[in-house]
Amino acid sequence: MGSGKSSTGKTLSLILNWDFIDIDNEISRTHNSTINELFLDGEKRFREIEFQELKKHSLRNKTIFAVGGGAVTHQDSYDMLSSKNCIYLKTSNSILLDRLKDDNSRPLLNVKNKSEVLNQIMNQREQKYVALSKNEVITDNQSIQDNCNQIMEIING
Repeated sequence: MGSGKSSTGKTLSLILNWDFIDIDNEISRTHNSTINELFLDGEKRFREIEFQELKKHSLRNKTIFAVGGGAVTHQDSYDMLSSKNCIYLKTSNSILLDRLKDDNSRPLLNVKNKSEVLNQIMNQREQKYVALSKNEVITDNQSIQDNCNQIMEIING
């Protein structure tokens, strides 16, 4: 949620000449609805839709996925992602808040107390991100290209 998964993933896919799939974009396209609209049926229902989209693409090779930050809260999605080479784009809450302050496309943050809610969300998810990821890239004050360079270093060992 605001860490740069989509931007970094898209750029990295061009560098590697791999496919890129943004799961939220695929969900919106498949369901002809925005993520906000789909959340009207509840987060639980959205996470089930998200899992189905992940499952549909899970066997693809040479593909970079940008997966919504909340996917780790759905056990089936978490289990599926645990078999993949996940990289955690770690971003401090203050930077996330700055990036997301005017963004109304994130249903869980369409609230007046964004800072408090963001802190709660990250407190709930952080351990899962760390446990799931094979590597971590700190994105604070880094460009998309910097993120990609760090990931290329990880890939190239």
